[in-house]
Amino acid sequence: MRRAAGMVRRLSGWLAGATGVMGVLVCAAAQAGPLAYITNQGSHEVTVVDVDASAIVARLPAGKSPAGVWVSEAAGRAFISSPDSASVTAIDLATRTVAGEMKAGRSPVGITVTPDGRRVLVADWFSHRVLVFDAARLAALGEIEVGNAPAGLVAAPDSRTVYVANRDDNAVGVLDLQTMKQTASIAVGSHPFALELSADGRTLYALNVWSDDVSVVDTAQARVVATLPVGKAPYGIAFSEDGARAYVTNQKGDSVSVIDTAARRVIATWPSVVYPEGVAVAGDKLLVVSWMDDLVGVYDARTGQSLGSIELGRNPRGFGRFIHRPAAR
Repeated sequence: MRRAAGMVRRLSGWLAGATGVMGVLVCAAAQAGPLAYITNQGSHEVTVVDVDASAIVARLPAGKSPAGVWVSEAAGRAFISSPDSASVTAIDLATRTVAGEMKAGRSPVGITVTPDGRRVLVADWFSHRVLVFDAARLAALGEIEVGNAPAGLVAAPDSRTVYVANRDDNAVGVLDLQTMKQTASIAVGSHPFALELSADGRTLYALNVWSDDVSVVDTAQARVVATLPVGKAPYGIAFSEDGARAYVTNQKGDSVSVIDTAARRVIATWPSVVYPEGVAVAGDKLLVVSWMDDLVGVYDARTGQSLGSIELGRNPRGFGRFIHRPAAR
């Protein structure tokens, strides 16, 4: 049943993609709308999608089995983690070309960039470390010992504090980039994987893939203030542009949970693409990546209504933040 539904989605994605590809040369130079940089683990590439046009504008190599992605407007680059080649690829956002590649531990998965655009942080899954790099020079700056199986990462607005999901410890580690140490550990649900922060840095969301819930953490108090049941195996999270909603993909539930961030409660559960993983908001559109069906579903972010889909590479993930908003020109 899943595969049959997936074939229908693939067809609609192919039609949308085919229409867009015909216009790539026309729209690329003048394009000023949002672009999605989506990692494709099975085809070892990043697909760059013009969200407004539903068009693929580039396919870029990115190590072996790329998974994590973090677009940094401040750095002018997208950074891609590739666990099977133990590397991080930097993509220049202005030219949509690969700017460089660097070795990164044994199995880099989670990745983030400090808001000031100066440092890239990578969770090295098997060595229980977070690696720190200079974002401009792609040079190693050091490493921080953390908990077991570090996964998702997110940096606070101060560009000094970083949070890491120590998955096998059922905890979130708090890192200080000045001292290069983990300074605290916050108990959350079972096996946290993805993390995201509110824009003001006061509230952290940890997605717990084994307990099927989201831990809401007050960062000033360093404690969980709410636990929100969602669907099966929550994997990815993104906020609406006004911060009023959080969207959580439920990997084994084929759905998206919609959270009212002020009320701290789930207000809707929408059916989605099969095996949803990465998720992002671009204006009034919600993008949900399907690992199984090799596409990204596009939805109305207010209602959850499907707006179509775009076919990508093989086994896309989009784990992290993958939307780039070019300056109008």
